[in-house]
Amino acid sequence: MSIRGKDNIWCTNGLTTFSLDQIKRPKEESGVHKQAEEEELTVTGGKQPDWITTQKKILSKHEQAIENLMLSCIYLCQQGHPLNDIAPLSALLEKVGVMSLPADTTGVNYRNDTAALCFIQHIAACLHSELVEKIKKSLVIGWMMDETTSRSAEKSCIIYVRYMENFESKTSYYGLLELDGDGSANNIVKSLVHLWEQDGINPVNTCWIASDNASTFTGERDSIHEGVVAKLKQLFSIEYIESSPCMAHSFGLVGSQAAYISKAQHGQKPIRAPCIEKLESTIGEIHNYFGRSAGRQFKLKFWQVFMEIPELKFKRIFDIRWSSIRGCIKPIIDNVQPGSQALLTCLEETTLGIKSSNTDKQNAKKLLELILDDAFLFHLHMHHDLHESVLGPITKVMQHDHLSYFNLMDIIKEKRTILNHWKSESTSIMGLTLTDYIEATELGSFGGFKIKLGDRVMFFNDCPKHIQRLLQELYKRFKPSIVQEHLSMLFDVQHLIKNKNELDSIE
Repeated sequence: MSIRGKDNIWCTNGLTTFSLDQIKRPKEESGVHKQAEEEELTVTGGKQPDWITTQKKILSKHEQAIENLMLSCIYLCQQGHPLNDIAPLSALLEKVGVMSLPADTTGVNYRNDTAALCFIQHIAACLHSELVEKIKKSLVIGWMMDETTSRSAEKSCIIYVRYMENFESKTSYYGLLELDGDGSANNIVKSLVHLWEQDGINPVNTCWIASDNASTFTGERDSIHEGVVAKLKQLFSIEYIESSPCMAHSFGLVGSQAAYISKAQHGQKPIRAPCIEKLESTIGEIHNYFGRSAGRQFKLKFWQVFMEIPELKFKRIFDIRWSSIRGCIKPIIDNVQPGSQALLTCLEETTLGIKSSNTDKQNAKKLLELILDDAFLFHLHMHHDLHESVLGPITKVMQHDHLSYFNLMDIIKEKRTILNHWKSESTSIMGLTLTDYIEATELGSFGGFKIKLGDRVMFFNDCPKHIQRLLQELYKRFKPSIVQEHLSMLFDVQHLIKNKNELDSIE
């Protein structure tokens, strides 16, 4: 017994028996203890999820990890980084708390370029299947194609598709055709039809095919270069397919092809107009003279500052970009006009300079003679007026992403009117810059420099001939498009606003 006269519950007489039942007796007899036990079991049991909930939670974490790894692969592609960077990128994401698949899962490594490529291919396949279903549901389809050649001389053709979804036109990447080294129209059609058959797409809903105006796509039927559009019309008996070449490429061809006085026929090379050849050759000589020497550029800059004219750099003509000639002509015009003849003064100083080497003197003298040639200056001023008044505004308008078809055709129509007026009138009133040049050089001098007048009757005849070739190319490459007109009537917001009153009157 205890010192207070109570029984010792831990032992009996002689300390031989351990009595647990006496310890549990007060707890079993107490209702408060029983209620506390029940509440504890209820709360503890509620915190433990069942197996289905636990499985879903683990799977969602795993899916999130895979999704993060896929997004990492997409990010590498978007930024132009190699897929080998997936391992360090995943390690970095882990450091900032973004969950991703472990580097090694059940003996498989998901953080390498092979796994990243598989992820990208899987994503592309899923997106492509979704796109195919949208194309099949669309009642109108348009295709945009562009053939290209890689550095390893492998030819391929990239394809975009335009379709209708919820009464809204959408454009998406469709696929890349591997042409196996043959970029002919036959091979492109064969590869394209094979891809359509794989996806189960019926091309009868195709109304137009857009391209860069290459003869491979736009060649007329039964011609020497029968194009993709003509072959598809014949193969599927869909005569309503319309070729819709890129407007910018078409306009570039307008300018470049207008320089030829005869086209290539039966293996013969096309012949360019001599005045165009001389103009572009001299512009190239000016660029080469200053572009290869920092010292010459410094001298030119000194005279530009002295004459208080803007510092202008002479640009190079790109054969594949005819519109680049406008940016080449303007700096030369600004540097040869009376009162601001920095270019001519710089070359004259080098020609007469004591410190100039004989080679520099000869090069400067040769270039100065080329520039002071009446034929070059005459056609330089003529083309300056042509680009600033007619061709330049069209080029600028085509740089807008959301250019209205009707607006473009209205501008081209307006410029055609100007060209027809210039062609029918005297060349001396064709443009302000050319008119000023003709008047300023009547006495054989141009500012502070003398020039020898050439055969201006021939020059006068060259101008309307060039304008006539421009008009022919404009009519050829910018014919009215029935498909474009009808689509613009339906979806062109600017056209709808402009003709609102007329449309409201229709019952």
